[in-house]
Amino acid sequence: MVDLNQKLICLLTDFGLKGEHYIASMKGVILKINSNIEIIDITHNITPYSIIEASYVLRTTYKYFPKGTVFIIVVDPGVGSSREILLLKTISNHYFIGPNNGIFSDISPDDIVNSIEIQNNEFFNKPTSNTFHGRDIMAPVGAHLISGIPLNKFGPEFNLNNLKESPLVYNVDIEKKLLRCSIQYIDSFGNGITNINIINNRIQNTTLEIDKDTKINIDINGKFYEGFFTSHFSRVSIETILFLVGSTSYLEISINQGSAAEKLGFKVGDIVTFKL
Repeated sequence: MVDLNQKLICLLTDFGLKGEHYIASMKGVILKINSNIEIIDITHNITPYSIIEASYVLRTTYKYFPKGTVFIIVVDPGVGSSREILLLKTISNHYFIGPNNGIFSDISPDDIVNSIEIQNNEFFNKPTSNTFHGRDIMAPVGAHLISGIPLNKFGPEFNLNNLKESPLVYNVDIEKKLLRCSIQYIDSFGNGITNINIINNRIQNTTLEIDKDTKINIDINGKFYEGFFTSHFSRVSIETILFLVGSTSYLEISINQGSAAEKLGFKVGDIVTFKL
């Protein structure tokens, strides 16, 4: 069961400014079930339908919240179809509710201790819309869960082998020192965040290390650029390309005081090849 002393639900959607009334209706459903729940908006500005962005934001955010927090993710281009709606519990005692469309693919199966396919309409909002499962299924289930309803009441166990995979590309050729990866997020400064994870200058799960001030060449959509791997922006001149490890431990493509996405012409989902 959820820790009843912690009643916190976080919302993550692609509803945007014109969808604020959708968000409000989800909050109304939650509070009607349990008015003591605190609701936090992670963001509602995910690019419409971008499962890649939603997955990145969830993965890099949830661990900072207290145990027992419930995350409801409504980035659901397949709403109304046969896709499953899942309820997952992690080993860290965080809970995720959302569609099985790839948003959970970057959460390691080893970190998931319970997986439920939500089916029990006893806990749904009525009448249940075919186009707004966020309000009528995910929100009420989250509220009932955090109010003490056991996970197994919401539906049968879900086989994690059927969890949808991420569309991100990631390949490493250690001998040639080539990394083929994807842009998984672009922040408001135009920094392109790749899915290359680096800890202490070592690329995760490899023997490859990148020394400070190493020159790196990249290929984005058939165009070639070069820049330096460095620790922070001010180590290079303004409008210079640089590569650094951002606050989420992923390698970023940046321009000092400029938008790398705009000047280099990449978008979320684009494939980038790094030559170290």
